[in-house]
Amino acid sequence: MAHKTISDEEMMTRALDLFRTYGFDGVSLKQLADSMGLEKASLYYRFPGGKDEIALATVRAVDSIIREHVFKPLCAAGTSPRRRVQLACEQLREFYAGGKKSCTLDVMSIPGASKEVKEVLRGTLHAWLDAFTAVAREGGLTVAHARIRAEEAIARIEGALVISRVLGESASFERTLKQLPDFLTVA
Repeated sequence: MAHKTISDEEMMTRALDLFRTYGFDGVSLKQLADSMGLEKASLYYRFPGGKDEIALATVRAVDSIIREHVFKPLCAAGTSPRRRVQLACEQLREFYAGGKKSCTLDVMSIPGASKEVKEVLRGTLHAWLDAFTAVAREGGLTVAHARIRAEEAIARIEGALVISRVLGESASFERTLKQLPDFLTVA
């Protein structure tokens, strides 16, 4: 009988979906194996550190995705700061499925995740704050005010994701993304 194979990218996608749904503590190695169509032994072969190693690989993959698809557009030359925020919002809309998917920073930072996972999440959040602060500075805000707006923008996004998840509708998330370009770039 042939062994099932699954790409690393597909493994991370399926692991991320589980972690987003159940949080770190709520996901078992059996659930991870089942979602990937693998035996637990196959998971241990690829990830000898078990669930902790899978979680770390997942948050590293999320960090790469966010840096490439959200932060990179915020730094693109030749486009207005407002337009760059709009492009980043389009990517956020896609990554969070219009507000239907939970934030990885939220669900993976709760108790249970390893120190390494939390360090990656901290780095992602700092990079997000720095990217929003830089674009807000270009949009005409002072350094201090740009940083405050960056923090508030992320808080708005995170809050809108919670509201969307709890109420089962995405209006708050969509409204937040629509308002974000003006919020970050209008002094």
